[in-house]
Amino acid sequence: MSFALYTDSSANLTEAQINEHHIKVVSLTVSLNGEEIVCYEPGVVFDHAAFVQRMREDSTLEMKTSMVNTATFLAAFESHLKAGEDVLYLAMSGGISGTCGCSQTAAEILRPKFPERKIVIIDSLTAVAGEGMIVLEAAKLRESGAELDAVAAHAERRSHEIHSYIMVDDLNFLKRGGRISGSAALAGSIVHLKPVLKGDEEGRLVLDQKIFGRKKALKALLELYRRYHVPNAENREVGITHTDCEEEAHLLAADVVDCSPGVSVTVSNFEPCTASHVGPGSVGLFFF
Repeated sequence: MSFALYTDSSANLTEAQINEHHIKVVSLTVSLNGEEIVCYEPGVVFDHAAFVQRMREDSTLEMKTSMVNTATFLAAFESHLKAGEDVLYLAMSGGISGTCGCSQTAAEILRPKFPERKIVIIDSLTAVAGEGMIVLEAAKLRESGAELDAVAAHAERRSHEIHSYIMVDDLNFLKRGGRISGSAALAGSIVHLKPVLKGDEEGRLVLDQKIFGRKKALKALLELYRRYHVPNAENREVGITHTDCEEEAHLLAADVVDCSPGVSVTVSNFEPCTASHVGPGSVGLFFF
């Protein structure tokens, strides 16, 4: 390959995709009551069912997520720079994690040491399936012979064209992550509030709609797709992610296909870091 292509575990890529497209992945971590869990390890299948079951059954479970630190990026990038390779890193949104910022710090440290090499960092302004869709487009462009600058420019453009929405079922998980107060979580739970969050122009996760009732919230996701998708766009990929509600995720996928025949929809689990923040029963929808 003409350059090393990096992303992080937030991109929700499968082992098959990572291997097929020669993508390098740095991993975030989740801590459960002090037990650190690596979100992605090559060759290791993450047990999503056990992870979600633990979230459901232990209301006192203390969960913390950790970004990829600067030292990890320094070690990862430098190995390629020493070998004469340039590096392109497509990061999860800097609006929801400090991971992108740490990669930029690492790049600033390494550039004077390797002035003949390129290190390019792109903030995808999204996460999970949305980030993964941008990474896969970049990988395919690289395989077609595109140079780093062209691939980076494409990824930068696509980061501003991605729509990212997440319907949250249990507000207590937003409370645990410090996104909302305890009183707001309690009040919302009483009236069956199912907020739909969106990624804004700066990659932050913000409230888009307050929906009362799960069925209405899932329908709201479909309506957002109908409103904003572009028929016959250059890439008709759609990503749907879920936390232990696979049947509903596939029903939404079928509705998307009915709305837009010929579209390709991939359904997958939320990766562990995001799942720990949005909680069981959550559904995400990502499209260009």
